[in-house]
Amino acid sequence: MTQRGHVLDDAWYLGYAAGSLASEAETVLVQSHVELNSDAQARVARLNRIGGVLLDRMPVGEALPFSADDLLEMVEGSDPGAIEEIWAGESAAVPAALDGVDLPPTLARYLAGSAARVKWEFLGPGLRKRILWRGEDGTRLWLLKAQPGVAIPQHGHSGSELTLVLKGSFWDGDQEYRRGDVEEAHEDVEHDIRIGTGGECICLALTRGKLKFDNPLLTAFQAFTGL
Repeated sequence: MTQRGHVLDDAWYLGYAAGSLASEAETVLVQSHVELNSDAQARVARLNRIGGVLLDRMPVGEALPFSADDLLEMVEGSDPGAIEEIWAGESAAVPAALDGVDLPPTLARYLAGSAARVKWEFLGPGLRKRILWRGEDGTRLWLLKAQPGVAIPQHGHSGSELTLVLKGSFWDGDQEYRRGDVEEAHEDVEHDIRIGTGGECICLALTRGKLKFDNPLLTAFQAFTGL
């Protein structure tokens, strides 16, 4: 399914808070999203607070008797000042930009520390890509740069896809995604993406497997794009 909101499923935030995400690419994308999105920050802060207390009180070896939703409900109405205090040390940005967009600190550090200096490559009319990381299971962390008003043809997925907006906006159906928002799509979804008309859009994407196009010409073109 597609997550029709601007934040991720709570399992992602639990994995992030516990330091148990599956790869460096997942960590970079989720942490960058948290740095840009105040709703995500609040979720992680709540999970950190209540999770730490409950873990301290649980007998060794016993499973936690609650879900991510339970955790969020337990701390609903908690002091917002405490949440701000948790994030006070996380706001100092690393001076870095990409094509005029301020980068979240985690992504800035990742790009600065990357051995590869990858240039923007042609992806299609008005579209450019920049591969940052490849996993052994066909997972890729990459940047997409799209010109305003560009439509990405209808496509499906052979695996999951997370798309974080760094600059500008895009539409999927009647849902708009802006800076800090994440769309989560899975194998059972096909969608048409339209870039917002207000300006250039730059996204950080984490995809597993290749995209699936209905148009056979676009399928053949994938041999050149690597996506």
